[in-house]
This record gives sequence, C-alpha cells and structure tokens, in this order.
Amino acid sequence: MKITPNLMFKTEAREAFQAYAAIFNADRLDLITFGDMPDAPVGPEWKDKIAHAWLQIGDQAVMGSDSPPGVCADGAETGGEPGSVALHFALKDQAQRIFDALSEGGAVQMPFAPTAWSPGFGMVRDRFGKDWMVNTNPEPAS
Repeated sequence: MKITPNLMFKTEAREAFQAYAAIFNADRLDLITFGDMPDAPVGPEWKDKIAHAWLQIGDQAVMGSDSPPGVCADGAETGGEPGSVALHFALKDQAQRIFDALSEGGAVQMPFAPTAWSPGFGMVRDRFGKDWMVNTNPEPAS
C-alpha cells in the first residue's frame, strides 16, 4: 500500500503545482483540466481549472485539484486548509532549502531550527495556504 497526500485548492492548483514541481525538482507533473473531462459536472468557467494534478518526486507523489463550488476547499475560511503535509529529509541542508522555498511569499509558523527530536524542523504555510512540516531525520545513535 502507498499513501498519497491530496491537496485541494480553491482555484490556484495550476500555479501551486508548478511551484511545487520547481521546489521539489519533480520528475513529472501531470495537469488535467475539467475541460479535458467531457462529463465534468462544472460550468464552462471551470474548463481551465485543474481536475487532477499528479506530482511525481522519485518514488513519492502528491495529488491535488481545484475544488468546484460545493466541494472540499470551497467555502473554507481565509488561511490554511485543514491538515498538513509532513516532509522528512536525511540531510539538514536539503530540508532547509525546501523550507526556505516553501516560505517564499508564505508565513513561517515555526522557524526551521533544531528540536528535541530533530537537527532541523520547521512549519510553514505556503503562499497557496497549504501547511507543511519540514523535518530532518536525526543521525542514528551509534
């Protein structure tokens, strides 16, 4: 079994996933619009919105889409959506780079710094309103 996070956006999925593809140096980004789906239950104003996004990063992936009226992210209060994505890195420098990139235009909720469990951990809400926890796995005890 594999678990894949799915991020829902009001209407900014295209911009968000293109940014994430650059931040994570993705192997593949697929964007399918509602216009690509002949039976999509949305009006013509939604034809260019994203019905399905797939971001492949090595053997991991993140999915997402825009939320038509009445679905998931629609009607959420301003700010972050419920939930977050936790990222775990072996190298602190790599975790710091990703944290800094996600922070651009966003809001740092907990600065990236050493914690009791990690040589580097931080939390950020990116410019698209999504929450991320960026963690460095500690060195194994010898």
